[in-house]
Amino acid sequence: MSLVNDLNAENRRDGLALVQEFVKAAADAGNMAELRGLIDDASGELGFDYYALVNHIRFGHPSAGHVRLSNYPLEWLAVIRERDQQLDPVLRAAERVSSGFTWDRLETVVRLTPQDRAMLQQARHYGIGDGFTVPNHIPGEAFGSCHFAVRNGAEFPNASISGAQALGNFAFEAARRLLAKGLVRSEEYVVPAPLSERQRECLLFVARGKSDSVIAQLLDIRPKTVNEHIEAAKRRYCVASRSQLLVRALFRSEICFAEVID
Repeated sequence: MSLVNDLNAENRRDGLALVQEFVKAAADAGNMAELRGLIDDASGELGFDYYALVNHIRFGHPSAGHVRLSNYPLEWLAVIRERDQQLDPVLRAAERVSSGFTWDRLETVVRLTPQDRAMLQQARHYGIGDGFTVPNHIPGEAFGSCHFAVRNGAEFPNASISGAQALGNFAFEAARRLLAKGLVRSEEYVVPAPLSERQRECLLFVARGKSDSVIAQLLDIRPKTVNEHIEAAKRRYCVASRSQLLVRALFRSEICFAEVID
């Protein structure tokens, strides 16, 4: 480590204490510009040059109500917009884990294709070096994540990982709060009421491939009653088919993949 890096490390405040200060200040932030300034300061003190808070939606698609906040180089953002964001290996990895990970561990989470490796190398060309990603998964919402990176060639601040994990969680939630507070939509999406326990049981058996008659035997009710529970669940989600209902229920964590497999 160089003398300059030594001095920078000594001058950085304790990561968790810094995040506590950030949380207090972010609660009073009235707009995204204020929040951006707070994230700039906090991530910089943790030793990172870049950050990005994003929901995993494609560039060019309507993004009202979705988080997208970063200080990445504009040239790199332009390159990303030319790609399908769903192919980004860092985002794919963030959708498969629940805690933060350094980018040098990517291949332990997802299989990297030649295209992935080329994209990571291209990021370095535009100045993005090593990084750390914090997944942010909210049931019923698009996947989200917060990313911190150093400039290419700079030393990665390993001592700041705990602070970055906490900052990523709180910063993303602060951005969601501001969006919810100021968002105006012409067609507001109404969050459905949770399924009843019986509706959930019937849907879970449907997901396991059981027919209404088999479900009726398992739950000691009539097949007609099974169908009524499923139809009621479809009305709650405003969907027309059982397939759509299953997708929505999985997305909102009414049922989970582990239950279906079991």
